[in-house]
Amino acid sequence: MMNKRVKEEIKKFHNENYKIKFCLGTLSLVWLCLFILIIATFTQIKINFNIPDNGLHSYLKFEYIPQIPVILFIAGLLGETWGLITVLLYIIIGLIPYYPVFALGGGLSYIFQYNFGYIFSYIFAVIITGKQLNKSNNVLNIILSVIYGITLIHVIGIFYLTVIALLRHDSFEFIKNLIYYQSVSKILYDIVFGFIALLIAKGIRKVLWLLIG
Repeated sequence: MMNKRVKEEIKKFHNENYKIKFCLGTLSLVWLCLFILIIATFTQIKINFNIPDNGLHSYLKFEYIPQIPVILFIAGLLGETWGLITVLLYIIIGLIPYYPVFALGGGLSYIFQYNFGYIFSYIFAVIITGKQLNKSNNVLNIILSVIYGITLIHVIGIFYLTVIALLRHDSFEFIKNLIYYQSVSKILYDIVFGFIALLIAKGIRKVLWLLIG
């Protein structure tokens, strides 16, 4: 009887497109995800590649900040509505003086930073990713969710930093290098880690329905 009830509840949860209802458990998850997002902002993953070259070995070192995969994780775990609330809380807190939760500080003046466009794009990324995930639970749809979300983040981010750079009368070479550093060099990692993050989020969410569903 227990197995039958659990199966029925899981089926009901799937049929409702993983909608998470308002409750204390949901609010706890929002604050937990907000905390994870802040931690990710100041976390650097060091990636080293051993590249053979004419019998010699050279090393490519790369430091990756996993903030974008965490955004996809939040979208996958909380869905579009609660994911949006989490991201809005992060941005609002970051724009309040004396709460430096962004990578380079915080406060209202942060909107003039080159990378604020990426942060602002998280609003749209969680909505698009959440909506796409509601369509299906298969791997192909998860891949599409990752691509849509990450593409949106980088397009908005590049546009924003370009506008800021032009307003500051920065050189074309500077803008090109900035785009390479902020997007081109990181987008592949965002896709790979973002896909893993969504898989983890979907797996966790299947369990959490017992607690917050």
